[in-house]
Amino acid sequence: MLPPRDPVAAITHPDPYPYYAGLLRRRPFHRDEALGLWVAASAETATAALASPAGRVRPLAEPVPRALLGGAAGEIFGRLVRMTDSDAQARAKRAIIATLASVTPEAAAIEARRWAGALTEGAALDPAGLDALIFALPMHVVGSLLGFAPAQLPAVADRMRAFVAAIAPGSSPEVVERGGAAAAEMVALTQDLIDTPDGGLARRLHEAAEREGGIDPAAVTANAVGFLSQTHDATAGLLGNAILALGARPELRRRAAADRTLLPGLVQEVLRFDPPAQNTRRFLAEDVEIAGHGLQAGDTVLVLLAAANRDPALNPDPDRFDLDRANRRMLTFGHGRHACPENGIANAIAVAGLDALLDRLPEAAWPGSPAGYRPSAARVPVFAKS
Repeated sequence: MLPPRDPVAAITHPDPYPYYAGLLRRRPFHRDEALGLWVAASAETATAALASPAGRVRPLAEPVPRALLGGAAGEIFGRLVRMTDSDAQARAKRAIIATLASVTPEAAAIEARRWAGALTEGAALDPAGLDALIFALPMHVVGSLLGFAPAQLPAVADRMRAFVAAIAPGSSPEVVERGGAAAAEMVALTQDLIDTPDGGLARRLHEAAEREGGIDPAAVTANAVGFLSQTHDATAGLLGNAILALGARPELRRRAAADRTLLPGLVQEVLRFDPPAQNTRRFLAEDVEIAGHGLQAGDTVLVLLAAANRDPALNPDPDRFDLDRANRRMLTFGHGRHACPENGIANAIAVAGLDALLDRLPEAAWPGSPAGYRPSAARVPVFAKS
């Protein structure tokens, strides 16, 4: 098997981890001239890049991708707290994190189990059915938590698929146009939830923003939609990679089938071993030194989270999938002021999906390897051969 052509393409490679290991050994921090950016592969250099106060989540000159400007998709993107660095972003982020944290693990688990059962009962769990499930389950759970009615959820999932495709780098004008139309529809639907006294998590986001003060109401709506979009590929990847982890390890699968309390730990090891978030970028707003190298304002650092997770300095024997791993450490959720809060909702969705499949997916139907990986910013397996 040929290695990935570069660290960006690695995300869709069948097995990028030997390539990552080579970078760890030989070039833990280096300049990739072909890509025009710096690459941080080791735990030490990845942490340094993520912690640098010079790092931004978007280029200063392009806060919104040019392809999205002037449309509803760009309006949402420009208001996402995880994509901006202003003081208003900090206030909005506080309100949003506090509201998401108000969803207890028990509440998330109940909703996840309800929809995992509903979406797998009587479903054709062939490879195409698994491809549909890993996207449908996160959208139904998060959409329901936001306050959408069950009858609305399939349409919500369809619109979010179009929106996520539009904001992906390199999307065609036609895809951006369709995604913009879907984004405008999602804004209207989400605003309806916010205006409803019992509008679920979307309404609570609005109330938290009002208490914080100084937050644009349109940012609340955008970030409710953004919660769905952030869940779309990332949680599909987490569930899909967890399915592969069990499919490739029959003994572990039988152990988990007999003791479902093992599933949360299994999901945590998947997040370390084969995470959906393989990399992230930091755009430097000023000159800085990282790992002994002088970087300039305007430089970009590609942080290989998945490589850092397999750094022996972070986790001994890192290439072994170990359900019982002690002191598991990972950079999957980032590090520093732009770190993502560890998403208990995503974990609950993956656990519930695995639990339902252990009951309903026949032994012979568990996939040990994917047919491929989707072109996405997340590592999302494809089960059905095209």
